[in-house]
Amino acid sequence: MTIQEITDTPPNTSARSSWIGSFDTASAAPVIFLVLLIVGFSIAEPAYFPTRENFVTILNDGALLALLACGLTLVLVVGEFDLSIAATASLAGALATVLITQLGWPVPTAFLVVLASALIIGAFNGVLVTVLEIPALVATIGTASLLDGATLWVTGNSVIFMGFTDAFIWYGSWRIAGLQAPFFYLLALAILIAIALRYTVTGRHLYATGGNRAASRMAGIRVNRNVLLAFVACAVLASITGFMYTARQGSLTPLFGTSMMLPAYAAAFLGYVTLANRRFHILGTVIGVYIIGTGTLGLLLIGAPAYSQQLFAGAVLIAATGGSRVRHLLRK
Repeated sequence: MTIQEITDTPPNTSARSSWIGSFDTASAAPVIFLVLLIVGFSIAEPAYFPTRENFVTILNDGALLALLACGLTLVLVVGEFDLSIAATASLAGALATVLITQLGWPVPTAFLVVLASALIIGAFNGVLVTVLEIPALVATIGTASLLDGATLWVTGNSVIFMGFTDAFIWYGSWRIAGLQAPFFYLLALAILIAIALRYTVTGRHLYATGGNRAASRMAGIRVNRNVLLAFVACAVLASITGFMYTARQGSLTPLFGTSMMLPAYAAAFLGYVTLANRRFHILGTVIGVYIIGTGTLGLLLIGAPAYSQQLFAGAVLIAATGGSRVRHLLRK
């Protein structure tokens, strides 16, 4: 199954498109929905929701999910899927935790090991898809299973909360004006990736690869290399997410990344129809994350159960993909 089969419309691949793609009126709907969520929850919980502390919490809580979803967006841009992002994040956190808390490695050295593992994972996925021509859904499900098994082996399938050094925790917990470190990592990396996709030849080639591979090959674009690059970049961002998540928490629960999979996909597909004419892009993905974060926190404040995030994310995913197809069918 391909991205085009899900959305039923090809992405905008023009090199001369705007910063976020070809804007149309319908693409503003998710932003309007976000505004309505904020207004609605502010009316429902005026004492708690419309406060600075609450909005800072939303920004902090969504930062790592947004970083993971940005990596996923790169794979979606080239027309593929990666179902191993959650497992990659979990393994990164496990490796960092064991190396630092149990083996006494310096934090920078452990981080380099995490990045090296990400390069291997991303390249492995890329080779499975491009060289062996295994469908990405199948290949990355297999990779995810392998990585989850490795995570359980590394951690002994147990929660680790002892031995976290102040230096390790600092990487995920320093603050400026109440905003935690992951928000600033997200801000820097999201801007960098957005600029790369918009203004570099590589970025335009990634979009072309996802739009029409046959035409891209005829134009001399190295399609397989672009797909491989997307998988590697996705794995790197997933590993950074896992590393920073563990540092911020100050403890490790094996397979913690599992709960981030659905929200990441929901955010990316919501971003596909946000401020762009059916095109995956970084700004849309980040907006999608904060729509989910705003909705989830608002529901919790009005008394919804803790699992409301999964319900809300699932509803958003269906609405984003289904709405895109319905609009396309109505235009036929």
